[in-house]
Amino acid sequence: MARSTSGPTMCHDEGLRPPSASEKQLLQRLLTLDFDGAEALSQQLRMLLVEPIDRDGSLRLHPVDATPVSVARRIPVEATYADADGVVVHVLIHVIEGMLNELEVYREDSGGVLIAPVDATQLAVEPWV
Repeated sequence: MARSTSGPTMCHDEGLRPPSASEKQLLQRLLTLDFDGAEALSQQLRMLLVEPIDRDGSLRLHPVDATPVSVARRIPVEATYADADGVVVHVLIHVIEGMLNELEVYREDSGGVLIAPVDATQLAVEPWV
């Protein structure tokens, strides 16, 4: 199966850029869950720049002029979905010092992601408690 072309590619010289509409929608979906700090973290999406990390769709997140948020865990929320071959893909938001820091995407078998998270049709989203 071919790798999705809609996700970001590994291109560190691409630099900081605004998130695509689908990346922003994915982040918003993860932050709609009810957990401590979710609403305030959503406010950080208003002025956000991203930097692609890898071919799987992971992004370094750079909130601009944002207020730090108190969260209970570094990873407050996670989503999962089945990749094209059935292997589970994990999508995690990392928060460091109260700021959105990373959208991490990885497969349980450490292989390359076939379906980018922005293209996943069914995401199971749950808070880490």
